[in-house]
Amino acid sequence: MQILTAERKPLVAQDPGLPTPVGSFSITQLGLKADKVGKDTNFRGLTIFNNVVFTTKGSGSNGVNTVYFADTTGKACPNGVGVPAAHAHLPTAPLAYDPATLLTTGLPSTMCVLAGFPSTPNKSATVTAFPFGIWFADAHTVYIADEGDGYTGGTDLYTHAAAQTTAGLQKWVFNSAIGNWSLAYVLQTDLGLGVPYTVTGYPSGTNAATGLPWSPAADGLRNITGRVGRDGKVTIWAITSTISGNGDTGADPNRLVAVEDRLENTASAVAAQEKFHTLRTAKFGEALRGVSFTPGTNVY
Repeated sequence: MQILTAERKPLVAQDPGLPTPVGSFSITQLGLKADKVGKDTNFRGLTIFNNVVFTTKGSGSNGVNTVYFADTTGKACPNGVGVPAAHAHLPTAPLAYDPATLLTTGLPSTMCVLAGFPSTPNKSATVTAFPFGIWFADAHTVYIADEGDGYTGGTDLYTHAAAQTTAGLQKWVFNSAIGNWSLAYVLQTDLGLGVPYTVTGYPSGTNAATGLPWSPAADGLRNITGRVGRDGKVTIWAITSTISGNGDTGADPNRLVAVEDRLENTASAVAAQEKFHTLRTAKFGEALRGVSFTPGTNVY
């Protein structure tokens, strides 16, 4: 994780320098043998909540696919897993390290796995999640976008995507009594996992290079944002990840989708009735990458 100093000069005069390391993680914090240097920190999503920086890792065969936070106190997780300390502050100073030993020892480990989220390394995990976007509705509720496993292995392309259990929008709730997060449920209804769709101008039929169909299908979700209404109803807007036979997972015309959830709900039976709605499909030659609100936007 890196930090940049803000520049306030006119754009042509700006020279902020290189990004400076401000946070890192190693599975040695979990008492495990070290991976290749730098392979545990292939972070994807990023958010700040209550002055704590949270990131996700959802790809690569090394490290742990999970949710992390930057521990600026140095005391929140002596064994690599924990929750942010009360009154934590944002990281402001770069990590101190020796460039001469960087390639052999890596950066100092200053990040932790958020308690309750997976902490088993990908190399030995029997079930692997693929977290991407992260958004907190409040201090006890966080939504995680799982992008799916990106499988392109054969004629079961679509059925494999449809059978995934962690892909989609995960809702996690915090138990303050034990200091631990737990998965309440995964929203998938009408997300269209593994359901192929057509895009005007996009190739059809089978890609001769891969032997798989061109038509994209949702494999999960990537970037998300949300709002909590006055009535306690949560609306999440998300960008889908895709699979197809195009040879470049995630590069298909994808979709902007939305789903509503009740903030207080933790019952999966109720969640199964909450459905995704497609708001926009990218055109041929397009791929949607993120969604956010412009300053001053009011959404209730």
